[in-house]
Amino acid sequence: MTFAPAWPGQACSLGYTIGPLIEADLGIELTKEQAGRVIDYWRIDPHTGGRLVRRAALRRPKGAGKSPEAGYCGYADLVLPTQFSHFESGQPVGVPHSDPWIQFAAVSEDQTDNVMVWLFDILSEREDTCRLRGIDLGRTRIYLFNRPGRIEPVTAAAGSREGQRITFAALDQTEAWMKENGGLRLAATLRRNVGKMNGWSLELQNAPSQGDGSVADMTGRASAQRARGVLFDTREPPGADSVDLADTAAVRLMLEFAYGEAARWVNIERIVEEVQDPDTDPSDARRYYLNVAAPPSGWAFDRKQWKALARSTKFTDGLMVLGIKGARFSGALGIVATDVATGHQMTVGIWERPAGAPNDYEHPLAEVDAAVVEFFSQFDVWRAYVDTQTIEHLVDGWIARFGDKQVIPWMTNRPRAMAFAVRAYRNAIVGGDLSHDGDETLTRHVMSSRRRPVNVKDDDGRQMFVIDWEHEGSPAGAIAGVLSWEARGDAIAAGELHGGSVYEERGLLTP
Repeated sequence: MTFAPAWPGQACSLGYTIGPLIEADLGIELTKEQAGRVIDYWRIDPHTGGRLVRRAALRRPKGAGKSPEAGYCGYADLVLPTQFSHFESGQPVGVPHSDPWIQFAAVSEDQTDNVMVWLFDILSEREDTCRLRGIDLGRTRIYLFNRPGRIEPVTAAAGSREGQRITFAALDQTEAWMKENGGLRLAATLRRNVGKMNGWSLELQNAPSQGDGSVADMTGRASAQRARGVLFDTREPPGADSVDLADTAAVRLMLEFAYGEAARWVNIERIVEEVQDPDTDPSDARRYYLNVAAPPSGWAFDRKQWKALARSTKFTDGLMVLGIKGARFSGALGIVATDVATGHQMTVGIWERPAGAPNDYEHPLAEVDAAVVEFFSQFDVWRAYVDTQTIEHLVDGWIARFGDKQVIPWMTNRPRAMAFAVRAYRNAIVGGDLSHDGDETLTRHVMSSRRRPVNVKDDDGRQMFVIDWEHEGSPAGAIAGVLSWEARGDAIAAGELHGGSVYEERGLLTP
């Protein structure tokens, strides 16, 4: 027997059964859009019953409820009848997977929380559901009692996952999945793994920068080329790439279109204010709120995200690194420290040339020297990367005092090395991998930094850039931050990182 539609236009899908079970088990109500996507996700061939969607992507603006969707899709593949069994009276009948293995993936542990913690919170309040489905809420994973099955978080930093027999993978925030942070490799591995098990993957993404080479960017291109088995669901307002962002009425209409049914729980008026905030990069406003891929702006870093990453976090007693941008007479001198374990950055000091300074002005180098010496005395410093320009005598003294294995000249006038370091810092900001102390001067330097293209291409042939400066001066704080982050990356690559789990920090795992 094959599929026989029960009404004109009925799709051949297990989703008609799965959707109501998701609502009943988890105590949620799917919107019409969400219920329609559940039907699309589990569409099958009307003759063979084979899965039609191998790779799905949901592109929606910030706050539209993407994470819960991945959560309930993962739950469905764990315990609900998502596997085709046979046709009965012309309708497809499903059974639960015999050995489900679901992974919620991101490029950092914090990002896996978006989906994993949502599902943990839902199930912890649904004891009857857990008992009915045989669910065991572990400390960091979800298991089944009486048969094989699990849901677990994974990150790009966790090493090779080639060959794992996973049946569903949720890829979160794929606009931040890049080659350099392991995102492209992780996405390819997950897709190969689900392919071997006749499974599927679901991406959650904000609109990426056009041509940035992220997983989200590549998925959009695959959809445009009508790649077989790719389902790409997006709501992009017509004209959003050219609308005047100062036109409140036009922006409001486009936001209502982009958010769709999610506008019921999103404060559209507040989003209008975010779009028109002077600190919101116009390119980011179009990407994050109007849901359209946009060319990158001239800003070197995501200014809105930088402000959101300010924390009152204290340094641990673990390993530290320093980035130092030298200057003596003009420009600014900056020193930024990074906690290797946490990625938190602290401003040790930034010295700027005062307005109206005399021609013979010189930064207080004795004060700078004392700050570096004091930091070395207070913390376990793995390395300090120093752009030595015009402070060579200070650097010579630090090398003599702390050794040439701890104080390393790192010249920022090398276009290729600097371009890759700036890219790593930019991606860390976008991905939320770092935090900072909110220092006003450092923030001003980072947020005022502009891109300056250089004659360097990345491995995929895209032009790269270094930091320029919007006005007269020197982005010393931003450059010191870049050097400090580069030193942290090298420390991790050298095996120096011994950090804890975010699940311990958030009470999901008890030491």
